[in-house]
Amino acid sequence: MSLSESQKTKKKFRSCKAWKTLRHNKNVEQKGLDPITLGKLSKTCNLHHLDLNEEHYTDISDQSKFILLNKLTHDTVHFLYKYYVKDDSVIDRLVAILEKMKEINK
Repeated sequence: MSLSESQKTKKKFRSCKAWKTLRHNKNVEQKGLDPITLGKLSKTCNLHHLDLNEEHYTDISDQSKFILLNKLTHDTVHFLYKYYVKDDSVIDRLVAILEKMKEINK
């Protein structure tokens, strides 16, 4: 599968020194931990843009708009965000199911 021009531009940006420095700084700041699972960050973790505006993709001036997440955590955040922005009670429904599973599987 070939990359779109936008994907190629993003990929090129992610290989620049400034991006790699930000990634390193976030790893140090987060003490090498995924902030959701509290598990160790893998070498393939994603530096996640909290600001999803495409026009801001290369703006790394505010490091608080980025967070390192392991791949599955990153995918989960993106999946849930699509629903959360429309209906934040999706989290309550998810927790209810998780609690029921926890009870059943004691």
